[in-house]
Amino acid sequence: MKNLVIVFCLISLISFTAVIKNSSKKIEEEIFILNESLSLLEEKYDLVSFEYTFLSSPSRLIGIMRDDKNEEYNHLNAMELKTITKKNVKK
Repeated sequence: MKNLVIVFCLISLISFTAVIKNSSKKIEEEIFILNESLSLLEEKYDLVSFEYTFLSSPSRLIGIMRDDKNEEYNHLNAMELKTITKKNVKK
């Protein structure tokens, strides 16, 4: 009788451990999927934020680029641009 109780306890503990292991594995898979989704959403957010910054104020974007990259950027004024046309001259 004592052996039967010990065997029953061992089988129930093994079963309980298997159930916990499977459920924790499923939870880890869900966490991984959520983290991947979160990283994709963060990338989309960065792109949308960059686009909003560019469309809202180009001069602000130039300031951000100067601060982040530490490079020289020249702002072109649209009024200073010239159109070059090529004329075909027949001889």
